[in-house]
Amino acid sequence: MTTLQILLIVDSNNDSCIELQGALASNGFNVIKTINVKKDQDFTDQYGQVSALVCQFHTVKETYLNTISKFVQSKPMPVILFTNDDSRSAIDKSVKIGVNAYIIDGFNSERIKTIIDVAISRFKSYQEISDELHKTRLQLEDRKLIDKAKGILMKSKNIDEQQAYKMIRKMAMDKSKSMGDIARSIIDLMELMI
Repeated sequence: MTTLQILLIVDSNNDSCIELQGALASNGFNVIKTINVKKDQDFTDQYGQVSALVCQFHTVKETYLNTISKFVQSKPMPVILFTNDDSRSAIDKSVKIGVNAYIIDGFNSERIKTIIDVAISRFKSYQEISDELHKTRLQLEDRKLIDKAKGILMKSKNIDEQQAYKMIRKMAMDKSKSMGDIARSIIDLMELMI
């Protein structure tokens, strides 16, 4: 099992931050770097090997969340946030940007591994659902394009729906392309002719 590579993002380099670094290390996590979000606003493309973000903020501020959001948009990963901020607004905004674990009132060294493991599991589940939703949307889009292409073929070739479908399917097999790609080509060609 590989060691989880952590980027630690904090809002102050105090004793609590040092304790968190130690707790992560003693639980088998590798803290690649500790970033102070107040000082280092643009670090989003510097850490390609990071597998998770662990954040420690006294108060959750919009600018901090924007920084985290930019990072996880460029490379989706689990985000664990330790804070003293129990405001509903901070929680909602954090979850919205992809925080997988929002822990109030600090951390417990004995629970940190479990917290991170649960956050990783939540992240993976969310990614699977997100990927499946994306795939379903693409399939639905392809179906709409295929229906439109069938309509074009039916009208231009004076054939029925089943024949138009078979024609698209044959073109897809002959060209080793998806039916959606063939449908796009038919629609694009028709739009060029108009």
